[in-house]
Amino acid sequence: MLFIEYDVNSEGEIELVALINAVEEDGQDPEGEAWLAWRATHDDEGMGCVGVSPAALKAMESTEDPEELLAIVERVILADRASKEEVAS
Repeated sequence: MLFIEYDVNSEGEIELVALINAVEEDGQDPEGEAWLAWRATHDDEGMGCVGVSPAALKAMESTEDPEELLAIVERVILADRASKEEVAS
């Protein structure tokens, strides 16, 4: 499973930290549940990461345009952040 890790600063600006392929080397944990559980132990309790849906991953893999790739990543992050902030309020 591919995850996007990101930070949000006090001004609300989002910074991409990493793209994480969370599948273990031996093919175990294909959904990245172990990595996600580990990530939830951080200070932000996992708020700064999101799993990439199969549709978004397919779109990311099918483009060679850096701007289109960035737009896909931004959509994934913004949708994740909006859903997490809605739950927190």
